This record gives sequence, C-alpha cells and structure tokens, in this order.
Amino acid sequence: GPEPTRSHGGVSLYGGAMRTRLVEQATELAPDGVLIVDSQGTIVYANRSMLTMAARDELVGTSVDELVPGAVRGRHSRYRDAYAAQPAQRPMGSGLELTLERGDASQLPVEISLSPFRVDEGDEGDGGHLPGLYVIAAVRDITERRANLQRLAVAAQQLALVAERERIGRDLHDVVLQHLYGLGLSVQAIAAGTDPVTEVRLEGIVDEIDRAIAEVRTIVFTLGSRGGRGAFGQELADVVAQASRVLGFTPGIRLVGPVESVLTDAARTEMVASLREALGNVARHASATRADVVIAVEGGWLDVTVTDNGVGPPEAGIGRGGHGLVNLRERAQALGGNCTLERGPAGGAVLTWRVPH
Repeated sequence: GPEPTRSHGGVSLYGGAMRTRLVEQATELAPDGVLIVDSQGTIVYANRSMLTMAARDELVGTSVDELVPGAVRGRHSRYRDAYAAQPAQRPMGSGLELTLERGDASQLPVEISLSPFRVDEGDEGDGGHLPGLYVIAAVRDITERRANLQRLAVAAQQLALVAERERIGRDLHDVVLQHLYGLGLSVQAIAAGTDPVTEVRLEGIVDEIDRAIAEVRTIVFTLGSRGGRGAFGQELADVVAQASRVLGFTPGIRLVGPVESVLTDAARTEMVASLREALGNVARHASATRADVVIAVEGGWLDVTVTDNGVGPPEAGIGRGGHGLVNLRERAQALGGNCTLERGPAGGAVLTWRVPH
C-alpha cells in the first residue's frame, strides 16, 4: 500500500490521492450537513446529511436561496453579497433563530457556520471549479437542543411560580383568609341574637364571604397561568360565580398539581365547559346544599371530580345519564378520556371527568 506521510501535527496520514479520498469520505459521512456554494449562490456540493436534512434528492446546481424560508428569501441575496464583501469564518445570523426550508415545505431549526475559501487562477482544473470565492456552510439540526431549552425554560418558570405561589399563599392564608374567617364568625354570632329578617340578611353576608374565600383560593392555586385567553384562575372563578347563582351556594374548588402547565388550549376549553355542565347538573337535579370540585393532575391524567351531598343519581341513571351526562362523556371521549357518575359513599353523587395529558 502507499507509504504514510507525517503531518505537521505529528499524526501519520496517507498522502496524495489517498488523503483526498479520506477527506471526501469524512465530509460525505459527516453527521452535520455540508454545503459548498459559489459566488453566485449556486450549490456545487451537498453531502448525504444535507440531503436528508433538506428532504431533497439533489441540491447540486440549485440556488442556496431555495433553502431559505420564503419570508426572508428575497433578502438573502443581499446577505450573500454583504458576506462576499467581507468573508470570514463565523456563525451565520449570530443571535437569530435560523430555519431551513425542506423539500416538503416544513421548516427545520438549524445552526449554520460559514467558512470562505478562494479558488485562484490555475486551480480551476481541480474538480472543474471556476476561480472565485466559495463558501462552505456547516449545517446542524438543533431541533432536539431547542426542545431541551424550551423544557428547561418551562421548568425554571415552574420553579419560580411555585416559590411565588407559596409566598403569596402564606400571605393570603395568614392575613386575608383569616380576616375573612373572623368576619364570618362575627356575623354569625350577631345573627344568632337578631330578628329573622336581619338574620337572613346576615346569612347572605356570610355567603358572600364564603364566595370571596373560594375565589381567593382559586386565584392562589392558579397564579401565573400562561396564554393569551386570560388567567386560568379567573376563568375558573367565573364558572364558580355563575354556578353559585343557580346553586344558591358557592361550590368549593381545589387544584392538585400543576394543572395550568399541562393544559392544552383544547383540553382547557373542554374542561371548563364540562365543569360548567357538571355544576349545572348539580343545580338542576341534585337538590344539594354543598358541592366540591377537585381538579388534579396525577399519573398522566387530568381528573375533574365534582362531589355533592344531594339526592344522588337514580339507580337507572347510573351508567346512562341524561343529555347533560352524554355531553360530558362526549367531551371527554373526544380527548381520549371518559366520564363516570356514581353514588357517593355517604350519599349524593360523584362525577369524574378524566382525560390524558
């Protein structure tokens, strides 16, 4: 075989044609995409990884502008001209989020590094390339990296949210809620020694205090909700307030786990509508004086449980239910879940609406 030669770094390498072949194979089999583009923006080389990344059968002979998303494609030739005026080895679009437009019109997040080299007169016979400036672009798929960064950002946000929620929760519990409890007890004590009309009025004030306590608790549990459709806590508070007017009392509500962080827009829409339907069913059928809602995230499931102390579902209604229960089941099933209605262990009814997250 050919004799090895010694490189400047002291590493034994084959020389001549063998070295050229090794370099070509290393480039062709590199995990990152490699492009070589001439001064006109025409691709003169693309390795296998680049073709896979771009979801194309061939790139040689096409314009590199075709790999640029349509929104910025018209400006890309100006960027190439500016780079040609001051060529240097550097990352492309430093500080920007770059995307590659693939053959199927989808877009891939990438990181691109540029390295210029020049073919001089007399070198054009090597590979048939004309004299002029060429640019090597190393293209790396950063889909997984970007997803990891997003997960880290969400985790950091959740940690900050938990700390802030605990602080505000302590303040509300130690100051606001205790004050409301005290007011409620004082009003009840006054009501015990007054005439019936005044007693009814004072009982109404106690109900308002209970409603305020429930709404404060809901807001505490849902601090920091994301999205453009409004605070999740406020949306739940609105449902509770609407239900209170038809129930004649304020239902309790409690959240267990990071409910707002796992809800998609679709699941949130269906869950809120189902909660409104469930409380409406309690008002219409249960003859209850108490209802409690628990929204919990556990084991990959989002559970909404509505418990009341009413008359309970009729034996014939368990497992079937009327139109309202059918709606609840259909909403859950549309998200891959289910809805059940059972008698409570101490009477009343227990409705469980469950969907995966």
